[in-house]
Order: sequence, then C-alpha cells, then structure tokens
Amino acid sequence: MLDPPGQARVDWEVVQDIAHRIGLDWSYSSSREVFDEIVSVMASYKNLSYDNLGLTGKLYPNPDPEHSDGTVVMFGERFNTDDGLAHLVPAEWLPAKELPSEDYPFVLNTGRLLQHWHTGSMTRRSYALDAISPRAQVYLNPDDATELGLADGEMARVSSRRGTIELETRVSHAEARGNCFIPFHFREAAANLLTTDEIDPWGKIPEFKFCAVRVEPAAAPGRAESAREAAPQAQGE
Repeated sequence: MLDPPGQARVDWEVVQDIAHRIGLDWSYSSSREVFDEIVSVMASYKNLSYDNLGLTGKLYPNPDPEHSDGTVVMFGERFNTDDGLAHLVPAEWLPAKELPSEDYPFVLNTGRLLQHWHTGSMTRRSYALDAISPRAQVYLNPDDATELGLADGEMARVSSRRGTIELETRVSHAEARGNCFIPFHFREAAANLLTTDEIDPWGKIPEFKFCAVRVEPAAAPGRAESAREAAPQAQGE
C-alpha cells in the first residue's frame, strides 16, 4: 500500500534474515515466491495465485478465483466428514499447573484492554487512547477488595512465586471472587513478571492466563522479594 520509510523492510524480508542467522538456506526474492510456496503445500489454497489475489485478496477454498471472491461460509449444509455431520470429541480436563494456596490465594488472569494493543508501543503513544487507560491496574472483585483493605484507585502489590509488581486497584464487578485481572500492556508493571512459563502439553500454548498470586496493599510490609530480585526478566506475551 505504501513505500516503506527509511530502512524499514517488509515482514518476509525480516523473517528471512532471521532464518539466515539460524542457519536456514532461504532464498526468497519477493512476496510472490513466498505465496507460491504456500499454495504448493496447502490444499485449501488450490487455484490461487499471487496475481489473482488482486488488491483485496481472495477467500479460500476458491474453485474459480478469476470470477469469484471465494467461499464466504464454509460448511453451510454439511461438514467435510463422511456423514456430513460435525463430530464432537470430549477433551480430558487437566488442572492448571499452579493452583491457589494459602500464600498465593488468588488466580491471576492476564489479557487485553479495548484501548491498548500488546505492549502498548503504539497505542500508548496515542493521546486519546492513553488518556482513557493511562495506568496499569489490577481488577478485583468488590468483596475481595474490601477484605484486602483496598479501595478503587489505591496502590496494590501483586506477587507470585516469580516476582512482584505494584499497580493501581480497579474495583470491578466483572471479576469473580478469588480472581484478579491484569492487562499486559504496561511495562512499568509487567504482568508477565508474575506469570508461569508452563505450557499446554499438546498445543504448546503458554499458561499466561492462570497462575497463583497474592494481592495486598502496597503500603503493607512486603513479604515477597522485589521484582528486580525475583524476576530479572519478564517473559513475552
């Protein structure tokens, strides 16, 4: 859409440079070559080419990309199974690797805010978005906040077995008792100083959405090590 400014490069060039540095012999010269290889190994991309993508792209599968945008709704009448029905397979439930305890009685969930994106490197530079959500906050159920002696806007200390951060309290009816929520956009109170590095055994997805923490007023004497001592480096989300 736009010529890259300065020395900025398109994504595939950056990825290829990384591949070279780890010993892979990649030699793409254009996004066309990358797409052609994707088509060669993905059956659902059959009939697509870089040229017939046009300016707006195509949906897939697409039996006639020259005259059609592609399949808008897949499996409208039947699923791609022998009997045309969806087959639901029960999954074995497994508990999280780190459950609440007497020392760490709260379950921490991390995630996004409407106003910010990932590390906030772009959205926190936006005056309007940063004005709406300018500070790191821990969201607590009103009853939990009352028991902890924390009021809306007061500073709280949140600690896990890996580190400690201090941030503002946000009393919220969206959280169930025993749970708290911390957005991960704020490097000054990085949520991933607290999270565990356990991964799902099958999907290999990090368990950033569940770990045990302790919440207390920031003014209270700290029982945990400081974030600098306990967690010198935050994990990536």
